[in-house]
Amino acid sequence: MAKKKILLLNALIAASREGELGCRRAATAAANPHLKSVLTSRANAFAQAAHELQTCLLDLGEVPEALPAPDVCAASAVPGIGKHSTDRSIVQAVSKREHAVQRRYARALRKHVLGSRVRAVVRRQYRGVQVNHELFRVLRQQYRVPQERP
Repeated sequence: MAKKKILLLNALIAASREGELGCRRAATAAANPHLKSVLTSRANAFAQAAHELQTCLLDLGEVPEALPAPDVCAASAVPGIGKHSTDRSIVQAVSKREHAVQRRYARALRKHVLGSRVRAVVRRQYRGVQVNHELFRVLRQQYRVPQERP
């Protein structure tokens, strides 16, 4: 049972690291200052989540798995984001990634291998992922509607 918990925590840590690097890459590519701010905030939240999960692993006496080099993660974290991407395509790509993270957290919570303390951390992080999923749904709608010009 402990091995399954460790594997699950390492998977969530990897998802958080990929999310962090993807959001940082997207923030760099975004043109809109508000979008840059939102993406940077999300990247920081992903970094905090990964740190909390790593602490949970260390409390279990385990060392988190080594992660791939940041350049490798960033290249695969959010496909479709390049230096010529539009803000609309960035929002769509990051939104898709947020949805994948939301599903991964939901699956983790359905498993019965997490202890009560770790489950509380994962549940709290999942609520944050749900809020951010809703935020990106709203952003997708904003970027879908053509902006009126005065």
